[in-house]
Amino acid sequence: MRFATPAGLCATALLACAMPLRADPPAGLALEPSFTENFDSPRLDPARWTTNFGGTGQRSENVAKRSLYGNRERQLYFDKAFLGAGIDPFTIRRGILTITARPLPAPVQARVQAALAKQPAKIQQSALKDVRYSSGLITTAGSFSQAYGYFEMRARWTMGKGVWPAFWLLPAGGGWPPEIDVIEAHGDKPTTAFQSLHSRLQKAITRKVAMDGSAAQFHDYGVLWTPETLDYYIDGRKTASIPTSKDAAKPMYLLANLAIGGHWPGDPDATTVMPARMEIDHIRAWRFRTPPG
Repeated sequence: MRFATPAGLCATALLACAMPLRADPPAGLALEPSFTENFDSPRLDPARWTTNFGGTGQRSENVAKRSLYGNRERQLYFDKAFLGAGIDPFTIRRGILTITARPLPAPVQARVQAALAKQPAKIQQSALKDVRYSSGLITTAGSFSQAYGYFEMRARWTMGKGVWPAFWLLPAGGGWPPEIDVIEAHGDKPTTAFQSLHSRLQKAITRKVAMDGSAAQFHDYGVLWTPETLDYYIDGRKTASIPTSKDAAKPMYLLANLAIGGHWPGDPDATTVMPARMEIDHIRAWRFRTPPG
């Protein structure tokens, strides 16, 4: 896929032109790089990335670890080996990771239902029985985690009802919450971003912010995490600030995913174009040279 012609015009009908590249945290901070993924290799590094909620290097066949079914999501997170279906939602070209979500073919749907039948009755009756799409998730669980610093993803995605991309952080030691959501978006709200903190100690706080341009363009989505505050940024512009809860003071790992449907964004409708795609240019983190606190 090409993104621009030599004359600077978009050459793809899928997504709008990319915006100028930013690759630095806010100025004036004593930070140093701690994690850099520019997707320069032709495949995801399995020592760095896992593609389910099982942890680095685990090829879980458990469908319950392939979706957050409590959200009533309609996708399972596939990799090429899952269920022997050969569905690979990940492609890397020209330094861009593309995560593709598409409807499940009938034979794969049958495999999903057979795998679900092996689960406890409670899970069988969960939203997993209604999954209709394949998609992708990447996490650094077991390979990289960090407390405090600046975390950033440069990405864009296709529009449409039920398209739910996210870049977020979860505790390396397990458990939930806390959860830091650097960016969540709804595909039918192309100029809106959601930036959140979930905590055991208080109600979830979500800031609904207006974006310059559209989520169909590349943007840098970042959070500056300190013991006092979570300061959120889009393209270097501070968009929101949330006080850091006491339970959000532990190392967290990174996640990026493209969910489809659920009780929050709603399910795809007749206007949603499939396949849906999320394109990630880079994911990076910086740590404080002198640890805070």
